Amino acid sequence: MQNGHARHHDVERGGKDANGHSPSDEGKTPWRFSTVVEEFQQAWFTFHSLDIISTIMFIFNIVLFVLVFSMFMLRLILHPTGLIKQCTTDLTSLTMLGCIPIAFFTIIGDIGITASTASWGGHSWFLVAYAFWWTNTVVMICIALLVMVVVSTTNVTNTEIFNPSMVLPFVGTATDAVVGALIVNYSDGVTARLAVPVILMSYILVGIGFWVAMLVFAIYFVRLMNNGLPPGAQSPSLCLLVGPCGQTAAAIQLLGAAAMKYFGSYNRGTFLQTNAGMVCAAAGELLGFFIIGLALFFSIFVIYVLIHVAVKREHQFSMIWWSTIFPFATVNTAWIAFATALDSPTFKVLSSIFLIALVIDYLALWGFVLRDIVQGRLLSGRRAQKHEDEKEQ
Repeated sequence: MQNGHARHHDVERGGKDANGHSPSDEGKTPWRFSTVVEEFQQAWFTFHSLDIISTIMFIFNIVLFVLVFSMFMLRLILHPTGLIKQCTTDLTSLTMLGCIPIAFFTIIGDIGITASTASWGGHSWFLVAYAFWWTNTVVMICIALLVMVVVSTTNVTNTEIFNPSMVLPFVGTATDAVVGALIVNYSDGVTARLAVPVILMSYILVGIGFWVAMLVFAIYFVRLMNNGLPPGAQSPSLCLLVGPCGQTAAAIQLLGAAAMKYFGSYNRGTFLQTNAGMVCAAAGELLGFFIIGLALFFSIFVIYVLIHVAVKREHQFSMIWWSTIFPFATVNTAWIAFATALDSPTFKVLSSIFLIALVIDYLALWGFVLRDIVQGRLLSGRRAQKHEDEKEQ
């Protein structure tokens, strides 16, 4: 029985090192940081210097993204064969490609929310965000299709080693929709002529993200029944299951608000009318409640697993712990949307609590990252583990 568990542990790790690091984990950091930036910018409350804090985080977000993306491109240019081989043999490395457009989408949202409305910005920054959004939408769809093609035509995964990272490209399409709704709702100088195509395309993107995620959930449930929970070091990856539902709930609410705002002004055909926009807004709130229920269900399940693993003292820090940021932030985005639409003190307090928890989690993770950098373990997990094994012998 013990040998079987050890074999299962090795299979689950896939392309990760002994400390649970994946070669593609460096792409997670700007994505998770972008999430915290957007949560600050969407928060219903305000206080002195909040705009300054958001702007500083926005700039740091861009610097971090450029740095990590440059590292990725350098690797692609210098070692293309190795990268291709890695993406066709390790599911996590393949699906992590979706983190690149996701991170850039959050920057696009920052441009619309922060730059276009700042005293130093203006309408031209919305046009920049608008052009970037359409371009990155094409990239996001291509990556989602690439993942499906590789999974269907290679042996990169099966039901025994299937893991939650498969949802990432499709959380990406839902994120695409959320950002589309944000830039048309909150940017400066938006017109119905520009907003409506984004709204309609975003509904299509939500459909891609949510329904493919349901297929992934079904496959992963089979994997859980056949092989049990992932090893303790990989348990934070279960947080990714929360993302699709949280992001979908937020997207359809924000898109409903955008439809109510712009459909009447567009005034074309039988659907793009004021009444239809009001229906979309009401339906968005109702469906948001339906879908957020599944996100909360997965959240409770994940928290139980993390506590269970903690009791057994099987946790160890790796970059996979950054998976705790983005999925729960999607739920908080939905809370903020509910608080705005319902003018509900309950959801306002709930979103504030979630935001504070996310910031604490974010700062704690950076603390562990800096510790591992100082100790030389962050990007050299195999060497560190080998050294520890030699000491034990």
